[in-house]
Amino acid sequence: MAVGHTNSQLDRALKNRHLDDLSVSTAKLQADSVTDTKTAPTIEKTLKFVYDGSSKTAGAKTLTAADGTAQTLVAATFIKSFLVVPTQAFTSSGSATIALGYTGTAAGIMAATAFDDAALAAATVGWENCATMGGTAVGLDGAHSLLLTIGTAAITAGACDVYVTYHEEIA
Repeated sequence: MAVGHTNSQLDRALKNRHLDDLSVSTAKLQADSVTDTKTAPTIEKTLKFVYDGSSKTAGAKTLTAADGTAQTLVAATFIKSFLVVPTQAFTSSGSATIALGYTGTAAGIMAATAFDDAALAAATVGWENCATMGGTAVGLDGAHSLLLTIGTAAITAGACDVYVTYHEEIA
């Protein structure tokens, strides 16, 4: 009995070698042809903002980064979706509403929503497209802060993390 490879094994080996020759490896890329600067605008990004619950009165609250520092959405950002994750349940002695938006448009991401709505309850949160919650997926004309606006009545408790998914403008 002859020792060796069957025709199908030999065919596969030759085909794989041919594919390896045609594949694009980093050695075959032109210098600087794929960099963060060139690919960043096409990549979906997510920022985490925090409402710490320290101000419970009605009105707009500027959300910050997790470390408490200022954080903005950059100019020409297209906001796609958001996620509100309560870290403390929202409560109110009245009929408080909560809206999400950005500087100049208080409800641009999420229209005013009852504080006890499922969208703001820890057990039922989920990613929402801006348009389905009364907002719009828009390109921002400049850098904007993210706002959480309490309306109708004050809240008596509540805090949350807000994640915003966006794309930067593709030039």
